[in-house]
Amino acid sequence: MNFYMIDESGNLGVAEKYFVLGMFNTSERDKVKRILKKFQKDFTNKQEIKGSQLDFTKKQALINRMKDIDYNIYYMVADKENTQLFKNKVDKNIIYNYLLSFIVVDVIKKNMSNPNFVFHLDNHTIKVKSLNSFAEHIKLKAIENNYFGHIEVKYFDSHKHILIQYADIISNAIYAKYQRQKNHLYNLLQNKIKLSFRFPINNFGK
Repeated sequence: MNFYMIDESGNLGVAEKYFVLGMFNTSERDKVKRILKKFQKDFTNKQEIKGSQLDFTKKQALINRMKDIDYNIYYMVADKENTQLFKNKVDKNIIYNYLLSFIVVDVIKKNMSNPNFVFHLDNHTIKVKSLNSFAEHIKLKAIENNYFGHIEVKYFDSHKHILIQYADIISNAIYAKYQRQKNHLYNLLQNKIKLSFRFPINNFGK
């Protein structure tokens, strides 16, 4: 199975300029879990590894521990000031699903030979009523692009899913680049980045 872990950084309100969705997949899931659990034991006494709660040194240490792991990063970043989505009281769950669909569909289109895709998301981000609608939307978009394999979307409490916690670290590092112009952690991840999507396409960063 091809598993993709997803988390976000920033918020879906009008505060701050950018919102980031980060996703990664790896062929070495068990090894990644061991690295993350050891990091959790060595560097933090909290139940969950969160980018917003770790200082720069600890995030750098974790990313460096992952440097020899085979994994790929995909992300999208929304410039909230240059789209009407965040200014017209659109339901935040609809916005989240809409933005996430860009990278999910692109990943499927670029990996059409994969017989299956399983996407793991933090269930704190999205309301229960939106869960099935997102999965069905992605399946329809895949069929529209002539992909007929298996697609599954699963939701977890992130504090119980340590791989989603690394997606949070990734998203946090990408967010720091765009929101605060702090590029160091992003640069450490750069050779793992396979896909980036900026929204809105024609008006980003203006």
